[in-house]
Amino acid sequence: MARLELSGFDELDELFNRIGNIPEDVTERALEAMGKVAAKKVRESGERYGVRDPESDVHILDKIKAQKAKKTPGGGYVDITFTGTRERNGKKVRNAEIAFVNEYGSRKQDARPFVGWAMKLNEKAIVDPAAEIIGDWIENESKK
Repeated sequence: MARLELSGFDELDELFNRIGNIPEDVTERALEAMGKVAAKKVRESGERYGVRDPESDVHILDKIKAQKAKKTPGGGYVDITFTGTRERNGKKVRNAEIAFVNEYGSRKQDARPFVGWAMKLNEKAIVDPAAEIIGDWIENESKK
């Protein structure tokens, strides 16, 4: 009669429990790495869409910033923002508002969806650094 014996399930279960609880510092590093790549891709997309105003010394593309990682019960996120203000027609205007008008357009300006397309077209490039950070952590956990 044939006999089949399996072992190692306790160790496998323990490993799954450990990797199911990624430490906050690993999650934070992964999110912040994704944020840096996303900010870079949004900046590059803005350049391709011609969002930069050649008459301005400092532009909204120079003010793109990946914020600090924020944890949520499901993982976390990083906001990509357009910081600061600038003077336009004698009034202070938030760079975020200028970016919004560029993204969605107005009655006087066609939309240039540089943020949306940057995120959509570069999804893999944005996620890759997080996959590497978390993958390295899982690799180290499996050796314990």
